[in-house]
Amino acid sequence: MRRAYTPWPLDKPDPGLRGANRVWTPVLKVRVLGPSHRVSPSIPAVVDSGAPYCLFRAEVANYLKLPLKNGPEGGIGGIIGGVREPVYFHQANIVIEDNWTISVWAGFMRKLSVTAILGRAGFFDKFQVMFDHSQSPPEFEVTKIDLIS
Repeated sequence: MRRAYTPWPLDKPDPGLRGANRVWTPVLKVRVLGPSHRVSPSIPAVVDSGAPYCLFRAEVANYLKLPLKNGPEGGIGGIIGGVREPVYFHQANIVIEDNWTISVWAGFMRKLSVTAILGRAGFFDKFQVMFDHSQSPPEFEVTKIDLIS
């Protein structure tokens, strides 16, 4: 499946992007299946090879009636050292673009800047992703990996 990046607006022009007021981001639509067979609405998930695992905002856990703090607690920070935010892990099934359903050990947290992130553990270990910045807008291609046990 090949997709164009999504333009995400910025609060103010970014000097690192030569004054651009948007950033092109690889995004897939996902739905999260809860333990009580409740299904989230379709939400945008950033495909992020720098993220260690799949993450969702706490509101997604609340919608699914998933007891957020009952999961094991970890911490996550950004590329700048300092404050780490709590993240609570739960088993979840994710439907990606209505094409694939995968089971992941996902983190849920209150201060996530986007609705969802598809990271290395859970997503990149199940899919091959190719980023193509030779296009305008950039594109990315996602292919399911057939794992042999």
